[in-house]
Amino acid sequence: MKTPELPFENPSALDSLDSKQPLRFTPRQARVLSALESTEGWVWREDVDRIAGASNGPQIILELRRKVTGHDGIDLERVDRIDRDGRPCHPGRYRLNEIGRKRLARNAGESYGQRAQ
Repeated sequence: MKTPELPFENPSALDSLDSKQPLRFTPRQARVLSALESTEGWVWREDVDRIAGASNGPQIILELRRKVTGHDGIDLERVDRIDRDGRPCHPGRYRLNEIGRKRLARNAGESYGQRAQ
C-alpha cells in the first residue's frame, strides 16, 4: 500500500530552526523541556508523563525534537528491568544532550520559560 502524501509541507526541526519566527511551545512541551534542561541526568518516560500532565510523553518528546532539538538532540535509552510481575521489560528514559542544549540556547532562548509554570 502506498503511503499517502501529506497535504502540507513537513519541515525538519533543523529547517524550521533557521526561521526567524519565535518558537512556540504548548504548556506540556514547555514543562518537559524545562525539566530536561534542568538536569544533566536521565528523565524516565513515566516522569515525562507526570511532568507534562498527560500520558503521551513519547509524543511530546517527538514534538520537541521536531521543533527545537532535532532527533539527535534528545537521547533515548532503553533499560532492561524486571516489572512487578517478575517479567522483563524495557522502559525508556530521555536526556537533553549537548547538541540539544546548544540548539535550545541558540533558538528557543527564554521563549518557553514563562509557559513552563
